[in-house]
Amino acid sequence: MSTYWREKFEQNFLPTETKLGLDEILLEAQDAYLGWLGASLMAFKGEIDEAKLESLDRLFNGEIPMRMAANDCYDYAINGRLRLAKDGAEQTQMNDSWGRLATVVLSARPAIEVFSPRIRGREMVLPTGLEHTLFHALVRARLDLDTHPKFDDNDAVPMFLSGEDNCGYLTLKEIAVLGQMSERAVRNAAQPTAADRLYTRKEQNQTVVDADEALRWLKGRRGFVVTRAD
Repeated sequence: MSTYWREKFEQNFLPTETKLGLDEILLEAQDAYLGWLGASLMAFKGEIDEAKLESLDRLFNGEIPMRMAANDCYDYAINGRLRLAKDGAEQTQMNDSWGRLATVVLSARPAIEVFSPRIRGREMVLPTGLEHTLFHALVRARLDLDTHPKFDDNDAVPMFLSGEDNCGYLTLKEIAVLGQMSERAVRNAAQPTAADRLYTRKEQNQTVVDADEALRWLKGRRGFVVTRAD
């Protein structure tokens, strides 16, 4: 399975112990979308004409769907809640929503960095927290694809998530992401003297944790919520 998205969003990842609020993520989703539109106008028209910006926004109708998709992403990554598709129409809508979010966020960073668009009286911010949340969601999917029975039905899960590489294990960094804790704390938990020891093994040149053991250990961490999919 593909690791394309995870590798892209990991490039700008925040410290594993970073905790983000929903309001911050929703604002970044709005800025990513508007910044992407504004930068496109600057690239091809030389300036941001408010009328043209509004026209593009009406054409794409993307601000509200982007915020809704960001909300779903946050809810899965942080709160462990995922709504599964129940039919073909829901599957298409879900795939479009997650795919649009990932694509716009990935495009927004270079667009905002190069053109620094100012829209509605303020500078658009880089979607750093949203990139972090998308990466968090993909790491959770790696775990769920190996341990959650409802993830056996790939048609019910967003393609953005079901396309993850479920190799049967997680790295220490990925466990730190899911636990919203430092990688150092995870390494300490893997020591033989730790009270609730995290059992690791070697996979080629890296230290890894089998998925079932990762889930067992994470259940005891305050920063982790077990996935509920329905």
